[in-house]
Amino acid sequence: MVVSAERRVSWWWLVGSSAVAFVLLVVLVLVRFDPLVDFDSRVSRATRSATLAHPLGRAVMSAITATGSTRILGPLAALGCAVLLAFRRWREAFFVAVAMIATVAIRLAVVTLIARPRPTDRLAPVASYSFPSGHSAASAAAALILVVVCRPLLRRRWSRILLYAVAGSWAFAVGLSRVALAVHWPTDVLGAWLFVLIIVPAVGLLLDRLSPGEGLRDHPD
Repeated sequence: MVVSAERRVSWWWLVGSSAVAFVLLVVLVLVRFDPLVDFDSRVSRATRSATLAHPLGRAVMSAITATGSTRILGPLAALGCAVLLAFRRWREAFFVAVAMIATVAIRLAVVTLIARPRPTDRLAPVASYSFPSGHSAASAAAALILVVVCRPLLRRRWSRILLYAVAGSWAFAVGLSRVALAVHWPTDVLGAWLFVLIIVPAVGLLLDRLSPGEGLRDHPD
């Protein structure tokens, strides 16, 4: 996968700014910063009440949240790698595999180290700790990877906009569903999104440095 010099600079800025924001958020979570705890509690109670008041909405949230599970995204990522390999897109396939594995593995380490408790009145079965959200991280990583891999293949501006809208809306919906089902605090989801904005671009930059050559290039609009 080849990243242009201009895009490489943008990616490094994205990684750096996201890392600063993520570290700040981690510190606030660890010290239990009162305004943040109050915000999380208020939003969690409000969304949980709204979900309980609308059974259909709860069913929709449950269906959406299932799409962010690694049990679904893992096989889909493997299928994507197989398709890319079939078309001899070696670097893209490697990027998909490494970015997804790194996101899941590093997130597991982070969530264990921070050990933040989940909301108590949950509306779905869960295990482990809360920050950052696993479903939110996996879906956001999948969405961002999809954009990175597919964007250079789309020559029309409208098709790129559609790609951004569909991928972004789905990742946002998964994050929203985790809060609506009271299995994560809102800042767990925010932390997951910031985490993905660090890991996925960093993997792309690292692989581009280690394996220069022909690969993904942006088509002109």
